[in-house]
Amino acid sequence: MQIRLYRLELLLILSVLLAGITGCGIIGGSRESIADIPISPPPVSVFFATDRAPDADNNAYYGAERGDMSYGITRVGIPLDHVMGRHEEPSLFKFEATADEKKHIKVRDVVTLTRDDFLQRLSEVAVETPDGKIMIFVPGYNTEFLEASRVVAQFANDLKFAGPVLLFSWPSQGSLTGYTVDETNAEWAQADFVQLLATLLETLKAQNIYHNIYLVGHSMGSRIIGRALTALASDRPEGDLIVFREIVMIAPDIDADVFRLDMAPRLARTGIPVTIYASSNDRALRASKVFHGYPRAGETGEGLVVVSGVETVDASDVSGGLLGHSYFAEDRRIMEDIFALLQTGKRADDRFGLKALEFNGMRYWTFRK
Repeated sequence: MQIRLYRLELLLILSVLLAGITGCGIIGGSRESIADIPISPPPVSVFFATDRAPDADNNAYYGAERGDMSYGITRVGIPLDHVMGRHEEPSLFKFEATADEKKHIKVRDVVTLTRDDFLQRLSEVAVETPDGKIMIFVPGYNTEFLEASRVVAQFANDLKFAGPVLLFSWPSQGSLTGYTVDETNAEWAQADFVQLLATLLETLKAQNIYHNIYLVGHSMGSRIIGRALTALASDRPEGDLIVFREIVMIAPDIDADVFRLDMAPRLARTGIPVTIYASSNDRALRASKVFHGYPRAGETGEGLVVVSGVETVDASDVSGGLLGHSYFAEDRRIMEDIFALLQTGKRADDRFGLKALEFNGMRYWTFRK
């Protein structure tokens, strides 16, 4: 009888232990399985090159003043429940003062590198990537360094881009009132960006491995890319530019006539396909038009830029935040279209979400309803 009692007690002890295990080791706690516990995804690594001066308070790593070229990698956390085409950030309407990586896109850390170490790491990652893909992103007006890092990380994540992503962060003031200074600094940064591309070309050329480089510019960043490519085309052998597979200009803040009559023909001679995304609901470009007195290449309507050698997509129907200027990061449809462009190389006529229209006898495209 006593032996049976011992056995019964042993069974009860084992039952309690097993219950504790299935309750994730917390006695009397949750029955949530280990598989249900959320695990933070690995951060998105973004290579960066910047001619911003280091931030004096070191709160933003790099500030709004001009500086020497610096290089490194930012690691950006993306929330587990991130939705493609949504830029999750703290909202005052939700009483959120600081970023929480469980809900928001957040820069985890910034690692600085020497120029040589930066180029070596970038090329090593590119070599390991199918087709040697590299994306270079140049942000636009009113974009601080950390915000640019978050946007580019989300962009790369949503596009499922296989290769390394390189952010060129020029000294934008990161404020709505800093437009004039931003415009001046975008012009000043031009030489640094040209030198960055030239150095990158030489580094990749030395590897004797074919690469595919995709250039993406937003707003004023499109000016920097357009002028850099035309400068390279005049200074380097024609064969050097074959590695550039696509130029994508989103909401380009470029004088429409200057683009149509000067920049577009020069880019066409390089043989690199060019795609423009434009919108009639871009209030930032409307303000730029008032400031300059002439339409911008990123606008639609009567001033729509439709020119040979450029595929123009009217993105007026997509959403784009308060100013309608950041639609590339805030609407799933445009993200899916850029995905199809960069991942497959399909031209506008062959991308499912677009339909062709005509303007002054030439074709452009818009999103299907």
